[in-house]
Amino acid sequence: MALNFEKLKEKQKELEEKVRQEQMENMSKELISFVLDGDLTHSFREEKIRKVTEQSKRVLSYWVKKGLIHPAEREKEGAWFYFDRTESIWIDIITQIREFGLDLDKILLVREALFQKVVESFRMIDFCLMHSILKESYLMIIYADGKTGFMTTSLYAETISSENLPPHLVFNFFHLAKNIFPNNNFTLGLKDPKTADLSSSEMKILYYLRTGDFQEIRVRLKDGETYLVEATRKIDVSNKLIDVIREAKYQDIEIKVENERIVYIKSTEKIKA
Repeated sequence: MALNFEKLKEKQKELEEKVRQEQMENMSKELISFVLDGDLTHSFREEKIRKVTEQSKRVLSYWVKKGLIHPAEREKEGAWFYFDRTESIWIDIITQIREFGLDLDKILLVREALFQKVVESFRMIDFCLMHSILKESYLMIIYADGKTGFMTTSLYAETISSENLPPHLVFNFFHLAKNIFPNNNFTLGLKDPKTADLSSSEMKILYYLRTGDFQEIRVRLKDGETYLVEATRKIDVSNKLIDVIREAKYQDIEIKVENERIVYIKSTEKIKA
């Protein structure tokens, strides 16, 4: 029996409403505050890396020209491209989408949905990543026309078991995040229902623990309540020292020099809860 595409479109509209309601419920003030925190913004948007990808420099240059990817400004023409963490994830997504034959114009529509600002500088990609790391995995659903939706794994499972959906691709942000946090502990306390009602400062502690980005984490308590968190990590010595110093808000910076060269930079961030 042939698929009734008109009926599928109606089902898709119903699903879009469910998705919208779910997103409104999950976008708490605490999560928004956490994502817009200066330390998180620096980690995801300001720290740049040279992305290791199977794509050639020529392909990346073409994607930049088409507006598909947004690297940091290069010091000179022909220099390497550097990307922040979210752009790095997006490059992985594009690479996989291309394997299914979606053209670049439709992929550009996916980017617009993924990087749209929900409030202020709070983007869908930030929301999906952080919700996946801290609470429950979010999925990105891409249809053949480039239309894109976002929902939790539980809503997707409920939907797919009860009704048909138009042909689509599915990307899980929980698995995408693993590529940028190779030392992750994402399963740590994952099934704990108490993580649903964390404050923004408590989310930060959980984020530090799960991402494995930090060598050492100290939590100081006063009268049974957290009042200070100290998180220590190494900083790439290729970073300009003046930038490291300027970015320090509440940090202790340790620098080790051997043979007149900086060989080690360690930063300890201090966060008052």
